Amino acid sequence: MRGSRAEGEGAARGQSGQSTVEYALVLLAFMAMLAAMAFVWHAAEGGGLGRLAADAASHSLANGITLELVQDVALF
Repeated sequence: MRGSRAEGEGAARGQSGQSTVEYALVLLAFMAMLAAMAFVWHAAEGGGLGRLAADAASHSLANGITLELVQDVALF
């Protein structure tokens, strides 16, 4: 009996900091997520994301309707 009790205590000592490490990792991941959301919010607030989307759109109407635009939309 005595041997099994000592083994159980040793296992508990080996895992005593595990939950602290897990909480630290979850906190770090949550803070990274908040920072990423703040970055996206800041980029969207100034209109930067809208401009990037409009510039990247291959079928933008900025140059008027051309044959290339019609082909691009038809093939899309």
